[in-house]
Amino acid sequence: MYDRLITELEKGIVPDRAERTAHYFGIVEGGYGEKDMILGIPSPHIRRVAKDFKTLPVDDILKLLHSRVHEFRFCALAILKERYSKAPRETVEIYMDNLDYINNWDLVDCFASHIIGRWCLENQDETILIKLNQKSGLWRRRISLVVYQAFYRKGILSNGLELIDKRLEDPEDLMHKACGWMLREIYSKVNKHVVESYIIDNYDRMSRTTLRYAIEHMPEEQRQKFLKRQF
Repeated sequence: MYDRLITELEKGIVPDRAERTAHYFGIVEGGYGEKDMILGIPSPHIRRVAKDFKTLPVDDILKLLHSRVHEFRFCALAILKERYSKAPRETVEIYMDNLDYINNWDLVDCFASHIIGRWCLENQDETILIKLNQKSGLWRRRISLVVYQAFYRKGILSNGLELIDKRLEDPEDLMHKACGWMLREIYSKVNKHVVESYIIDNYDRMSRTTLRYAIEHMPEEQRQKFLKRQF
């Protein structure tokens, strides 16, 4: 079954795509994905294959997840997302036990809210997220923020803003982007006034990257005022 899955994945390889997209995933010398391999398989193809192989044995899922090939890890996480409904606890345990392999922005952003976020929301327990927010690893900290999409989609703020606040002055640009992105999500799906007030109160602490992401869905006139600190 594993070999058939790999065959199906490799059917989706697009010539030259790997070379064109490597820099997006930091798969360059000195990049955060420097040790990865990329084949050039578009994510829609990977997701289709994952649905066809959602009953893949756990050992084979782990084999995918531990691969150096970026798209194979993406496929493993897509399969975990597919199997969550039938085995939520086991799926979350697999995810949490293998955080070292969930180590790129797309691997985090595309699946964290559907696995960890969904679990925390359904069980009304954000302990995992609070702990991840305090970790030294970039991807663990990013997970702690983007999982809240599961909450925001339901119009629930919960502890999301508090965890953004703890990472607002994070040294990593990818965290500045995550903070801004999640503030934008709160603005659009939960409460725009909360975000407006938060930006005003924390303007001096906020990077321009975070600010630009956060105000992206504001009306243009208001967005320009926030950019120029005219509030």
